[in-house]
Amino acid sequence: MSPVLRGAALAAAGALALGGCGGGAPPRPAPEDAARAAVRGYLGALAARDWAGACRRMTPGAQRDLADAAGRSCPRALASGAAPDPAELESARREVAGADVRIRGQDAAVGPLGTAQQALKLRRVGGRWLVTS
Repeated sequence: MSPVLRGAALAAAGALALGGCGGGAPPRPAPEDAARAAVRGYLGALAARDWAGACRRMTPGAQRDLADAAGRSCPRALASGAAPDPAELESARREVAGADVRIRGQDAAVGPLGTAQQALKLRRVGGRWLVTS
């Protein structure tokens, strides 16, 4: 094998070896990025009128509070008008990437977003960020 080919083969082998380091698991996102992703998922479900999906992104307590206030299930409460209007949702969705994120233990606040006066609040439950209010 020529010295040039041998050098190229060694470089390729070294690159493959380095690529295998780290156990293969992708790095976990920063808590702030995970909270933003949860808010994007929640707002996306609302914008798509996926009421059940939006409710799954809420804590059980938040689902109960919404259902109790509306006198119907969480998805039906959202479908009957408890969800923000589409223009407000779109405004909030555009702001998530640059939104202020504050994390204290298992609680997070993202925003305020859109026309909301207060940040969207989340809680980490079973390793997932879920909307509390």
